[in-house]
Amino acid sequence: MKILPLTISILMLLSFDAAALDVKQRFDHLDSDKSGYLTHDELAPQPQLLNTFVKWDKNQDNQISLVEFKSYLTNNLY
Repeated sequence: MKILPLTISILMLLSFDAAALDVKQRFDHLDSDKSGYLTHDELAPQPQLLNTFVKWDKNQDNQISLVEFKSYLTNNLY
């Protein structure tokens, strides 16, 4: 019986790691100039993301960091 909770815990950890990697991969794909930030120009081909740019850009520096990207996805999409 102790194996089941351990197995569930391991699967949950693997799932969270996979989700984090997926977010990073999405960010890197969108960050076409590899600056470490997403800009309006980089999100122009993604109107659904560009339309919510202001909500993502918490510090209002007109660019979205990986932290802002992860935060928004975690709080609004998952």
